[in-house]
Amino acid sequence: MNLPSPDWAQAPFTGLSRAHWEAAADEQIAAAKRYSSPRGAQVHFPSVYEQSPDELLEGFARTFLLAALRLSGAAGDGGPAAEVTAQLAQWYAQALDAGTDPSSDERWPKLTAHSQTTVEATAVALGLHLSRKWIWAVVPQRVRDNTAAWLGDSAQSFGADNNHVMFAATIQAFLGSAGYAYDGAGIEAALARIEDWYVGDGWYSDGEGRRFDHYNAWTFHVYPFFILDLLGEDAATGRRKVYRDRLGQFVHGYSHLFGANGAPLIQGRSLLYRWGVAAPFWMAMREGITVVSPGQTRRIASGVLKYFLDGGAAPDGVLTLGWHETNSSILQSYNAPGSPQWAAKGFLGLLLPADHPVWTEQEQPLPVEQGDYTLPMSGPGWLAVGTAATGTVRVLNAGSDGHPQKDDPLYRRLAFSTSTVPWLEPGSGERDNDIFIRHDGSSSRHRGLHGGSVRSGGGSSTFALDAAGRDVLVQNSFAVLDGVEVRAAKLTGVVGLTPALSGYLCSTDAAPETLVNGGGAQVGIKPGALSSVLLLEATAEAEPHVVHGEGTILGAHSGLPLLQFPPLASNELTLMALIGLDVTLARLRSMALELQWQWAPDGVQLRFRNRTVVLPWQRKATWPADSINQGVFRWNPPEN
Repeated sequence: MNLPSPDWAQAPFTGLSRAHWEAAADEQIAAAKRYSSPRGAQVHFPSVYEQSPDELLEGFARTFLLAALRLSGAAGDGGPAAEVTAQLAQWYAQALDAGTDPSSDERWPKLTAHSQTTVEATAVALGLHLSRKWIWAVVPQRVRDNTAAWLGDSAQSFGADNNHVMFAATIQAFLGSAGYAYDGAGIEAALARIEDWYVGDGWYSDGEGRRFDHYNAWTFHVYPFFILDLLGEDAATGRRKVYRDRLGQFVHGYSHLFGANGAPLIQGRSLLYRWGVAAPFWMAMREGITVVSPGQTRRIASGVLKYFLDGGAAPDGVLTLGWHETNSSILQSYNAPGSPQWAAKGFLGLLLPADHPVWTEQEQPLPVEQGDYTLPMSGPGWLAVGTAATGTVRVLNAGSDGHPQKDDPLYRRLAFSTSTVPWLEPGSGERDNDIFIRHDGSSSRHRGLHGGSVRSGGGSSTFALDAAGRDVLVQNSFAVLDGVEVRAAKLTGVVGLTPALSGYLCSTDAAPETLVNGGGAQVGIKPGALSSVLLLEATAEAEPHVVHGEGTILGAHSGLPLLQFPPLASNELTLMALIGLDVTLARLRSMALELQWQWAPDGVQLRFRNRTVVLPWQRKATWPADSINQGVFRWNPPEN
């Protein structure tokens, strides 16, 4: 991607200024126009298959949102910006007409229940709101009426009972703001529904259960503010203050989940939305929330943009289906060539004027660049761990479970990081960062968390395993000592089974070096690609070894250190181990010499460098994981 020369004076960490963001947006918009249909209402991004009408709309809608942000941000600047504004407005006014005219060859699909069309229509509605005076206000009344008729079907549709409730609500709020009939009760029902999922610390679950991921960043802390804008809601209602308070809490914790290289946490679905994770930081600035300073906000956002652009995520302005380059391992079934363009939400900063402090103040360092930390995040049940020496951030997980009925590696792992990827090879039977049962090339199924909590420097959780039809209960507890993870566990119901405990999956471009001996295993040789495990004590002998895997989004090769137990003669197994990320096996051995411990009925008591640390079992099972299914959301107003 062709960007201006770096501005190291104002951006000493990334070199990126507002001009770089504008140039990046322009190149992506230009790419969308290159692949557009004659009148612009469909975008045919390169694909090996024939795309559906919904997918062609997706390519248009998401890049239109980006164009609307660019148009609104350039308005009134004069000079070249005025030309940008005029060209964009003309192009997208034509596309709007072509997409909503019932007689057009480029007309968009109807909005129906549980359809992708409603998702994409939300981007269109929000884009029209943001570019209102340049497009909506100047197109003929016929185009406005056709558009309103197309959007209006969202009132009769229903969608997934998760973040999708925000989509129809946003569309209906736009219709109301434009003077058309709208479903006010449906909007209120959607805003009420997300309250059911709020768990504290600014975090929402993405539907029923414990589904925590980046959808908090690019959905739950974005749409409610725009909905209130569209409704023209008076501040006296207090609802905006509630959302602002939550956003402030969220960005404070979320700012601790970015690596020094700009990488966001590799966890959760839709990772190909990439710099969409910057959206809540820009929204906080827009709402006057400065818990994360303007300089640090730009450092986070520009760091993420630079991380992906430098990695080759947008050749010629077209975002690839992957993380950096094209890679299908992190894709979901709903991903299409236009899907990555939800990254447009990461450009919300363009709505802020060029003289806003977020653009004029010098970049400030990330939390992980200021020193080591362990930050408990009680809402999602995460312990954020930052290591300044390597710039890597980890999350030790006692609360994220994903979809209740899906054993997804991007959610159900004991830890995630900004420099490692979960083992994503289907059918391999291996699991990174987990306690599981291995047998004949397969592994147990994680049936969901029963309960969990985090505290200063540690946490605990309880979950169940389905080991080929047998129930195994796992009580897990962890602590972070001098940057090293201590994990203790008690497994019940394991007689005759073969448990295993694994560390981080290490990804490298060259075949990773391995070391296996004396109760421990190590894979990799350098920071960012080094993982190790060491058994401290267990009620059975374990064999350490390294399992080699396929390439990941971070490297052409991968390796996983783990401890494997033989078929057990007892129904209970207790174990304690050290887990290292960017830590050698030799350092784990050295640390083990400084540790003393004593088992107790309710966990383990540790002594380390004159510190006493307790690793207790979780005593309260609070989450009915196995009983929850994803439903559908539909507001049914009472009949007259």
